[in-house]
Amino acid sequence: MRLLEGIGEAADAVRHNKLRTFLSLLGMIIGTASVVAIMAAGSMMSREFIDKADSIGARFIAVYNNWEIADWQKQAIYMSNRDVEAMREQQRGALFVRILGENLTAIKGNVSKSVNVRGADPGYWELWPHSFKSGRPTDQNDENSLAKVCILTEDYAGAFFPDGNAIGSSLTIGAFDYLVIGVIANSTGGLLNDGSNRETVFVPYIALERVKDWSWCGSPRVFELMVRAPSVARVGETVAGIEGYLDRMYGKIDGACRFKVEAIEGALRAIRTIFAAVSAIVAFIAGISLFVSGIGIMNVMLVAVAERTREIGIRKAIGAKSSDIMAQFLMESLFICLMGGIIGIALGIGIAKIVSIATKWSYYMPVFAPVTALLVSAGVGLVFGLAPAKNAASLDPLVALTKE
Repeated sequence: MRLLEGIGEAADAVRHNKLRTFLSLLGMIIGTASVVAIMAAGSMMSREFIDKADSIGARFIAVYNNWEIADWQKQAIYMSNRDVEAMREQQRGALFVRILGENLTAIKGNVSKSVNVRGADPGYWELWPHSFKSGRPTDQNDENSLAKVCILTEDYAGAFFPDGNAIGSSLTIGAFDYLVIGVIANSTGGLLNDGSNRETVFVPYIALERVKDWSWCGSPRVFELMVRAPSVARVGETVAGIEGYLDRMYGKIDGACRFKVEAIEGALRAIRTIFAAVSAIVAFIAGISLFVSGIGIMNVMLVAVAERTREIGIRKAIGAKSSDIMAQFLMESLFICLMGGIIGIALGIGIAKIVSIATKWSYYMPVFAPVTALLVSAGVGLVFGLAPAKNAASLDPLVALTKE
């Protein structure tokens, strides 16, 4: 049977049974649309969250003590400011940010609250950009001049300064007065955030370091260090350089480094894998509906064979081969499934665009989504059309001709 002739006959069969064809198409359309829309939505969600994280996180490196060393409690060794400066000199282009935390009491008039004070180097605001409702972040001038300035969250600004005049006012934190220079707008956070919350007060690193009690270790130490590599391509090089310096300075315990130097890019890869796996599982579940619709199409094709038994007998009597009859019914099954698949893909693309508008995600349709849906639709047509086609091809012409 010629291809064009087979397609024409399949189209004629569809036209002559519009209602039955529509009902058999419905399941295929819904299933295909679901697969395409879910794949697209999963890809858009993954790109939205991970791209934002990648913009800063792919170059992040965390440096902290290796708590897994057996004798860490006996020989607790921390980095010093001298170490940080030495690593800055060695890793030109990398951004080093020290972070220090302390729980202190903040007082303004009759309002007293226990606050989480976070001291950070000026580069902190480059690593984790915050939206400022008013004022400014701390800078290198604040650090150089040992200025006692602070930045409040929107909640704290309202609590300590209900009249709204926080900027330029003083706030007592611990035993010292700090000048409020900025107010951060409330944020819901994100996939990669700085771990701060609405009960955090920010001050220059040097300001908090100078008021902290270091008598237990003799001099200031660095507990938390975040590093941003110059580029994604140089993350490995930066990690190796930091590890090499710390190993030379502090040695190892039973072959284990005293410090952990971890690139967050590895965690991002894991998150990408999780997103991809979840999207694949959900798409697979949606794809089950395609196979369910395939069963419906097989039933419709079996009914078609029963209705057209006499036609099959006549075709065989005038010389049609069993392979021609089989090809005809397979072509009809494939035609119906592909028609449903194409309509479903168009519907799925429309749903994905609606999701994009509703969620404000950037619209993205992965090429594999419609291609996979179309291939699965064709596969369903061939697999579930095979049994009816075989039944039609195996009919005896004499028996078929006597069938009313």
